[in-house]
Amino acid sequence: MSEADTLPGTTVRSQLIPLADMCLLLPTTCIAEIVDWRDAEAVDDAPAWWLGILEWRGLRIPLLSFEAANGRPPGEVSRHGRIAVLNGIGGDPGLPFYALQLQGIPRLILVDQAGIDTIAEAEESLPLVLEYVTLQGQDVLIPDQDKLEALLKSAGATVSKQDEPSPGTMAP
Repeated sequence: MSEADTLPGTTVRSQLIPLADMCLLLPTTCIAEIVDWRDAEAVDDAPAWWLGILEWRGLRIPLLSFEAANGRPPGEVSRHGRIAVLNGIGGDPGLPFYALQLQGIPRLILVDQAGIDTIAEAEESLPLVLEYVTLQGQDVLIPDQDKLEALLKSAGATVSKQDEPSPGTMAP
């Protein structure tokens, strides 16, 4: 969340995003859509965290495991899980969206500065976490979307139309 999002008296509509053993916090403006789990098309020679290419609204977007991208075991693939399609924030026209594997249904929450406390010394330091916070008694992570997008770009991930092949895939 940006500093403007957490000014005193400002309330930010956000979502708690459930992962395998952690929970992310994102403003709803970062989330394009939450969709039911669906299988993604595998990408040849992709890193373990890149789960494949997801077809969404006429586009082919990269799907990743936040846990695996942080060097942890990926969450289980569950038919009860969801996928969060995130808006790219880096301004790269080649990566306007990307998706995260979830382990449940996100929960809407209103966040204000008085209700959120920064954790000065987190138990574990994850490379794709911007900030560790406590919200309503629960430890949550604020992901570093700039680093997430840089990671995707470094692996060659891009968004394409459904009738165009994505990097690492073969045309139908």
